[in-house]
Amino acid sequence: MTLTGQPAGTVATRAAGLVDFRAVLGWEEAPSRPPSCLTAPEGFFRQDLAETLSPCGTRLEVRGSIRALTGRGLGWALERVMRRVADAAAVSGAVLEMRFLREAPPRGFRPDLVQALATDLWRAGFRVRLAPCWEPVGPDGLALGVRGEEEGLRAFLRDHLGWGPS
Repeated sequence: MTLTGQPAGTVATRAAGLVDFRAVLGWEEAPSRPPSCLTAPEGFFRQDLAETLSPCGTRLEVRGSIRALTGRGLGWALERVMRRVADAAAVSGAVLEMRFLREAPPRGFRPDLVQALATDLWRAGFRVRLAPCWEPVGPDGLALGVRGEEEGLRAFLRDHLGWGPS
């Protein structure tokens, strides 16, 4: 069981996949106005990309992560970010280096386990809701939001042998 920062009683139905992204744009001379490479995330993916310009202005680093709830969505989001960075490099005459690493694939949780956990929580008096989890989740088990009732939910998990926190 992975405990997340989602609201208490949120049982995850699926976990987002995660890609770490890094790009460096370099110029021989600092451009008068360096391009922005950041895209606006859409509803099906999230990102926490940040741009850092070197003090001399000849190097722009774009770094962060991209998350999506499906493999197809993750691929599309990565392609969109890569295209935006490549376009910015081409327009500004920068040399471009890009790297990405797929940290975790998106995955769904077994419906029977989701239902069993939700039922046990409800019977114990906790408010329960089902939602996808955008936070990184380990490869095994389920994910449960504990924000606001962490002590009570940890005690519940300790007392119920089948639901131990990881």
